[in-house]
Amino acid sequence: MKTVKLKVNEYNNDEIERISKRFNLSKTSSKILLNRNIKSFDDIEEFLDPDFKYFERAENYKDLHKGCKRVIEAVKNNDRILIYGDYDVDGVTSISQFVVFLKRAGADVNYYVPERESEGYGISSDFVNSVKIGEINFELLITVDCGIADIAKVDEITRLNKDVIIIDHHESREVLPNAYAIINPKQKDCPSENKHLCASGLSFKFLINLNKFLKIENIEDVLLEYACLGTIADIVDLVKDNRIIACQGLNKINNTKITGLKKLIEVSGIKDGLIKSYHIGFLLAPRINASGRMDTAKKAIKLMLTNDEDEAEKLALELESLNNARKEAESLIFKEAVEKIESDFLYKNNVIVVYGDNWHEGVLGIVASRLTEKYNKPCVVISVKDGIGKGSARSLEHVDIFESFKSNDSYLERYGGHKLAAGLTILEKNISIFTNELNNYIGSNINEEYYQIKVDAILNISDINFRLYDEINKFEPFGSGNQKPLLALRDVSLKNIRKVGKEGKHISFMLSKEGQHISVIGFNKIAMLEKVLSMPHSYIVSLSENIYNDNRSIQLLLHDVEEQEEFDYKINVEKLKTLEFLINKTKSKIIKTDIFLLVEKLNKRYNTKITAEEIICMLKKADNIQYALKNDILYIKK
Repeated sequence: MKTVKLKVNEYNNDEIERISKRFNLSKTSSKILLNRNIKSFDDIEEFLDPDFKYFERAENYKDLHKGCKRVIEAVKNNDRILIYGDYDVDGVTSISQFVVFLKRAGADVNYYVPERESEGYGISSDFVNSVKIGEINFELLITVDCGIADIAKVDEITRLNKDVIIIDHHESREVLPNAYAIINPKQKDCPSENKHLCASGLSFKFLINLNKFLKIENIEDVLLEYACLGTIADIVDLVKDNRIIACQGLNKINNTKITGLKKLIEVSGIKDGLIKSYHIGFLLAPRINASGRMDTAKKAIKLMLTNDEDEAEKLALELESLNNARKEAESLIFKEAVEKIESDFLYKNNVIVVYGDNWHEGVLGIVASRLTEKYNKPCVVISVKDGIGKGSARSLEHVDIFESFKSNDSYLERYGGHKLAAGLTILEKNISIFTNELNNYIGSNINEEYYQIKVDAILNISDINFRLYDEINKFEPFGSGNQKPLLALRDVSLKNIRKVGKEGKHISFMLSKEGQHISVIGFNKIAMLEKVLSMPHSYIVSLSENIYNDNRSIQLLLHDVEEQEEFDYKINVEKLKTLEFLINKTKSKIIKTDIFLLVEKLNKRYNTKITAEEIICMLKKADNIQYALKNDILYIKK
């Protein structure tokens, strides 16, 4: 396997100095901006001041004005309007925006959200049949976060003399649905510059434009809160318009006017006024998503729409309970998936495809995300029931999973999504050949980026201070397209490493050089222990703040390490003899021990000063000893 190498972009010093002086930033912060392709003074000004004065004109979006005119007509004529949306946070917040706005406009509006397991993603057959027999009535259907791939179903609905407006951000194909209006920046002839708005962002842009005509007061801040939730939760690139929505929306959410959201924040245990992108992505969004994953998304929509405090508290607690059930289901499937991956060596493939019987469909996407993070490879997780598999995929920046599916769509019944996330339906009999072809396709399209860790800058310990930390905080909110900056420390010494946390899943240590040192914490990085102990070439970290007894200090968060291409370590002969003496003294053919306990035992019994790092480096270098380190458990074969 190729060694993962660091990739650091090089820039002209004059360019770095120019930005540093103009915006009073450190050279490291200037490099971070350049790495995000933010180079001109105008772009930097917009990035540092994400204000609505930079928001792209709604008129740039194909069919948006046409769609607005149709909604105005529907409001005037009292047409029945139905909002049809997806069951995730993006869909829930898009539906909520339209319902809140149109009710305030006096429209006859209702909504429909499909059930995940019985109807699935997109416009369902059950829904179309209900429209045909008159169980569901409307004159205007607005789909949000879905519809672009439902060509046949949109055609059936339009043949019933009903208008359809599609607001979707998923990849569009050559043939588009026969809808009254399609607002999707990814359709070929849409001239908009912002191609990465999610459905809630597009809904916000649509309704802000609509409000130029309907002029409803005190509504736009509420719409912005919904749009911010959907934008951050849907992991779209947080640049340009998305960055404006996220930054300005977070300001509003920290003093929210939405009753249900306020109760959800309380239930989630988030302190007032401290909500950042992290809290939405990892605390609020999972609870909203749990509604559609484990029960019905209607509960989440009701929570977003209610003005009754008692009802809001009841619904927020229900979502909390559903989220706990989601965690339990997710853990069970993740554990089973890892066992399959490890036993069948699936982690050696270019893409991991794992499936099981009757896995809960509502958590497949989360499991795929966790597996992608664990193995650093694209992952597809499929649940099989009655010969049909339904799955979710998550990918990495350098592997377009949607295009990968597209190139092998002859084996799929249905699929959709975008570069980093996709869903599929496949016959069980086709999973094996699909897996092989997907592996071949991704393998043939792998480039050098696959083996690279991109960092923003290589620093000395002396470069890390509160000025840099505070500057980087100005670049919030972080997410896709604006990742939290990664920095590298090279040629530093490892000190005082230990495992921490109740279950010992985290590692803590110090890095030092030339008399300076800094603390590092690796959350859930115990699996990386051997790499950390093998004298890596670089430590890849991000900055965080640690407050203890009212004292602030900078703490580094471990992301990864860059291993040495050629392992070069000079063995201390006396220490090796001590280690070999203990090994030979043990009667068992295979020694199994906690490496940190082994260090204590050696130093106490033989009055030495051997470190965990020295033990691993000696074992790695010694020709006559076989060993394996799995998490913190060391196996030595005599």
